[in-house]
Amino acid sequence: MSRIIEKLKKESKPPWSFSEYMEVALYDSDIGYYTNKRKKLGKEGDFYTSNHVHPVFAKTFSRFFLDVIKTENMKPTICEWGAGDGSFAYHVLCYIESESPDLFQTITYYIIESSPHHQALLTDKLGRYKEKIKVFASLEEMKNDLSHFEGIIFSNELLDAFPVHIIEKTKDAFKEVMIEEVDQTLVEKLVLCDNHEIIDWMNQFGPPLPDGHRIEINLQMKDWLKEVASWLTKGMVVSVDYGYSNDDYQRPERKEGSIRGYRNHEMIKDPLQYPGDMDLTSHVQWDAYDQIAKNVGLTQVLFDRQDQFLLKAGLFSFLVTPKDMNPFSEEFKLNRAIQSFVHPSGISTSFQVNVHGKELRNKDNYQLFHEDPYQIKKP
Repeated sequence: MSRIIEKLKKESKPPWSFSEYMEVALYDSDIGYYTNKRKKLGKEGDFYTSNHVHPVFAKTFSRFFLDVIKTENMKPTICEWGAGDGSFAYHVLCYIESESPDLFQTITYYIIESSPHHQALLTDKLGRYKEKIKVFASLEEMKNDLSHFEGIIFSNELLDAFPVHIIEKTKDAFKEVMIEEVDQTLVEKLVLCDNHEIIDWMNQFGPPLPDGHRIEINLQMKDWLKEVASWLTKGMVVSVDYGYSNDDYQRPERKEGSIRGYRNHEMIKDPLQYPGDMDLTSHVQWDAYDQIAKNVGLTQVLFDRQDQFLLKAGLFSFLVTPKDMNPFSEEFKLNRAIQSFVHPSGISTSFQVNVHGKELRNKDNYQLFHEDPYQIKKP
């Protein structure tokens, strides 16, 4: 705890906004959760992502990406933002190499990954495709190589990890949840919100909160969408994440907001525990996301729950008939994974897929808008 207090004091004077705390706890080069070498994904880590359930997740998105690239006659270019250990990128490239060899010859797979630790992991994972990938630490760095972008921009559980401000609605005003030190411990302190960006956000995007309710304000998400939209000349922005509508935030069960920690596959309600040693996330405010995207010139293509998107994008086309009845065979593992992605209690029901585009002329012709998900031919 003393290390993060020292870091925060070097950055600014207390009390600190929750966004300042989260920035240090997650992204500081010395003590940040995402920059350290702690194993984060999978059984030995702190959480699972859909991508690590089975490669069929990436393959289904790959099928969609291929269709969009071909239908729109776009450059075969993909940019993954926050690629982690490189698993998604690896399986996308494997699929495209197998299913569209000609297009694969000219594909470039860009990765924006700020964590040096993850950069090392994904570079190792993607060694087979080293001629196809380019890795950058930030968009600013990537712009030096590519001032404008045409293609598909993809992220999976990126937005939920952006540092957020937390506000609480009281009878008379908005209060911001600040962080201060008391006896070498970090505690909350409610102060009158005087951040005009936050006040403008609430006036423009809502939601109208009942008294006593909290919500996370993701100002970085707004900046991110502006940057992405100005960089993108033609293409698609695909954001996969978990989030709420404005109506959801007004429900009694959302009174405490959505900020959570995850450590050893356990949800930690107090986000001030284990700073730098656990993941911190908040749900995406999808109504705000959509309005900001519209304001910066992006047009929504679709918004769907992840299970419904995967189904429409061809998930069932990957089902196979097992050669034997061994429940541990690769065929059985694949079919079980597909089932888990569409099961009512499975991981996909907690996630949404939000797709926006710019200069897309043939959206109505995408396969997922026309195919019968139960009758799609095998790849």
